[in-house]
Amino acid sequence: MKTHFRLIVLGGGAGGISTASRILSKKKALENEVLIIEPGDYHFFQPGWPLVGSGEVNLEATKKETEKVIPKGARWMKAVVDSVDPVKREVKAGGKTVSYDFMIVALGLELDYEAIKGAEKSLGKNGVCTNYLYNYVEYTYESLKNTTGGNILVTKSQSLIKGGVSAENSLFTMDDFMKKHDRDVDIIFRTGRSEIFEVKKYSDSLVEQLEAKNIDYKLNEELVEVNGEEKEAVFKNHETGETHTVPFEMLVITPPMHGPSALKGSGLLDDEGWVDVDKHTMMHNTYTTVFSLGDASNLPTVKMGGAVRQQLPILVDNLIQRMDDDDPTHIYDGKTACPIATGYGELILAEFGYNKIPKETTFLDQSDDKKLFYQFKKNMLPIMYWYGMLNGKS
Repeated sequence: MKTHFRLIVLGGGAGGISTASRILSKKKALENEVLIIEPGDYHFFQPGWPLVGSGEVNLEATKKETEKVIPKGARWMKAVVDSVDPVKREVKAGGKTVSYDFMIVALGLELDYEAIKGAEKSLGKNGVCTNYLYNYVEYTYESLKNTTGGNILVTKSQSLIKGGVSAENSLFTMDDFMKKHDRDVDIIFRTGRSEIFEVKKYSDSLVEQLEAKNIDYKLNEELVEVNGEEKEAVFKNHETGETHTVPFEMLVITPPMHGPSALKGSGLLDDEGWVDVDKHTMMHNTYTTVFSLGDASNLPTVKMGGAVRQQLPILVDNLIQRMDDDDPTHIYDGKTACPIATGYGELILAEFGYNKIPKETTFLDQSDDKKLFYQFKKNMLPIMYWYGMLNGKS
């Protein structure tokens, strides 16, 4: 393999594959000049995992071999990124050093189960579940079917997370499952955040749903410890600092998350550990040969595939301008989409931008749950992802 590329893409997830596909389709001269560095054998459609956990989607349908999604004209280095030097424009990965003219950082984020005492050793047994790890998602549905009493406890971390409404998607479908099977189970939601949702219109709708369904929810409650054998979860209140224990029969964990560790010390991260880019152009605030999008970036919007879909065409157009020695002029306004299933067959579709004002695609009231939206998420979104977005189409 050659050691210098016009463009290096760090990460073969949604952001990395889709941007590489789009720029290759728009700039034919880049054929064999784009290198994607990605260690995984498989590419996953992770938005489908909460539906796997509620029994609505087959797990195998959420993955494809990485080599099958690498765009034509790009090269793939199967390796973990070890370090990046944006001054020298070099990346070290898998014991090799490659250099670049331009780089897209799409490394995603990292799950931090270690931040919760006892969580890692508890996963996959005693009803302790998560929808963020491929090998554990089916256990979520298995546990749901086997829970006939007690508490189902769904948690959400205060930290920035990917799939920003994954916990809520689990919460409401699990409540629906228990009611349809006439089981005496209490659904409990504990979030480390100070609000249910960051846009008032959708927050009001979700609170209305929680209260109408008698779901016990509390804010500012962070999961800090799990004892799987005793079936107990310990929470710390962010306001008071006090801790308390909640028993469970089933626990669904949304862990804390953080930015890419490989970039520590590179000068690419902000003080919070995310790639420091201009929120409108997605060009790095210091290194103008570097762009970033999606979960790895510090773009101040919800980390969702719906956000990446809006970001990718703008980033690519701005990157092409930089490759032509022009300043980037295309503007991203923070638009994202958050589909929240409020039960089997019904869904709220939250859409908004940086200003936190709803920016809805349809003529319907998207804060009101609709069967149409649910069918879109379950059946159409995967098709759009595999055959549209990954091919660079927004």
